[in-house]
Amino acid sequence: MKKPVLLFALKCSVIFYCVAFTNIHHIGVSNSVSELVTRSTWKVNCFDNATTDNTCIFEGYSFSFDASGKVIASKDGINMEGSWLEDNISKKISLSFSGADAALLQLNNHWNIENISEKGITFENNTDNTSEKLLITAL
Repeated sequence: MKKPVLLFALKCSVIFYCVAFTNIHHIGVSNSVSELVTRSTWKVNCFDNATTDNTCIFEGYSFSFDASGKVIASKDGINMEGSWLEDNISKKISLSFSGADAALLQLNNHWNIENISEKGITFENNTDNTSEKLLITAL
């Protein structure tokens, strides 16, 4: 009588372990942009605040992110280097361009990661009574 109960308990334990491990792995992957953003070159499809669409200032730019934390913004054959860092715990990405043109300086911020898909990543920044939205899509 004890053998069937022990076998049943062992099977249940294995199933619960597998389900828990699968969900933990899924959560870690779905919250991270690092793997996705380093796979492609990106462009800005939307950059606006609550009142103004400023997407046009990024016309002609492409962005390449590498795993070491470097981001290259390219326009008209000119490369400008910046840095990026993802914080998986707070679901944020930080961008920093120094000595770059005025358009790239507007990206310097700690952006909340709002949506991740194979087609694009949406970021938002809500500080000082302003709300900014940034959408990048793969080229």
